[in-house]
Amino acid sequence: MGRAVLIFVMLMTTIFASILINLNERVSGVPDVLIVNQLKKESENVSDFALRNAIRNAGSVGFLDTYLEDEDFSGELTFTQSFTNFNIGNSVIDSLRYSFSDSQEQYKVESFIRTSLQGHTVSRHAEMAFDYPYTTTLVTKPSVLYLEMERLNLFPWLFQGNNYLPDSSGNNYEGVFEGFTLISNTVPWGGAFSRYCAKFDGINDYIVVKPQNEPDEVDSLNTDNSFSLLTFAKIDKDGRWFHEDEQGTLLWIPSEPSDPNLRNKPSAGIWYDTADHSMHFAVTLDDADNTMLEAVVPHTRTAKIYFWLLGIQIFNVFHYEYPWSSYALTYNHGVLKAYINGVLRATVTGPDVRAYPSRYGMTIGRRDLRGSGISNEDYKYFCGIMDQTGMHHLALSDMSVSSWHNNVMNAATIRYIRD
Repeated sequence: MGRAVLIFVMLMTTIFASILINLNERVSGVPDVLIVNQLKKESENVSDFALRNAIRNAGSVGFLDTYLEDEDFSGELTFTQSFTNFNIGNSVIDSLRYSFSDSQEQYKVESFIRTSLQGHTVSRHAEMAFDYPYTTTLVTKPSVLYLEMERLNLFPWLFQGNNYLPDSSGNNYEGVFEGFTLISNTVPWGGAFSRYCAKFDGINDYIVVKPQNEPDEVDSLNTDNSFSLLTFAKIDKDGRWFHEDEQGTLLWIPSEPSDPNLRNKPSAGIWYDTADHSMHFAVTLDDADNTMLEAVVPHTRTAKIYFWLLGIQIFNVFHYEYPWSSYALTYNHGVLKAYINGVLRATVTGPDVRAYPSRYGMTIGRRDLRGSGISNEDYKYFCGIMDQTGMHHLALSDMSVSSWHNNVMNAATIRYIRD
């Protein structure tokens, strides 16, 4: 009897000890979470303090005389203040970086902060800007077009007078929304790095790019000897229900949309093909054979942008859980380069001639096909979301494309402030 009681007591003690150990492990993790949260708050406060002081410096004549060699300069001028043991509480200000664009009035300041406590460290990189042109980090000015998918009405089909996306490059282009679906039309939606992104249902949503105040005139987007196309997108991994194989045009500058021999050979274009599970980057040359240079890059879609319920398309509000990807094409005197996420993935070389002259603007989200014998499937509608879509008048370098991708995706850009 005594032995049984002893075994029972030992067993209960072991169980109780196991419970205590488990609870202790769980409880001990709580302070870690609290510490990290506190470090983030402290780091943010110190960063704000550092940025305010940096802005004061950027407006100080004495400070600028010390660091700016000449008041009149062109291009971008950058310098960094580095510190040793600049401690504020648990934080250390490592450096402040100042960047000026063409004048003292156009600048941004960046702070680099580390905050540490009890073996935990949090780093923070934040920035503020005043009249600092965002596109200067992308390419030599001027760019041709840049749509940040802003200012699109909730129901553009109802407010036809304001269903356009302004061109932030300053070159007077605009993206005009076309199409409507009851559940999933192209409406403003919070993106990963801007307030809005454009939704494309894979059925009839697309954007036509035209010059402002000249919507009916034939237009050229300068697909000549040297240019670049850029966009960020999340491509739905399934595509439109029952039309999965019709995915999916991102950017399309038509050569001759009414010519059966040329309508599927864009002056320049980027699209995804479900048949070979690859991204296609193409430029049609202005030569005797209308040669189409095409780079084909294997690519796996991961985003789930839409769900289907009894044949009805429903937008996935958790789309933000899937990463953005960037896609870029550059063409320079017969050399086509294809980039995904800022990385060069393919190079195709042809004769040194210009691209086929573009006279019909740009279409985002489908192919621009005209004339008879065209089915709805031929348009290859895009299914997913897009943002930060542009064209530049030069072929960007590998470094410039990488910089564009990183600057848009960088956390500091999310906290970008322009006054």
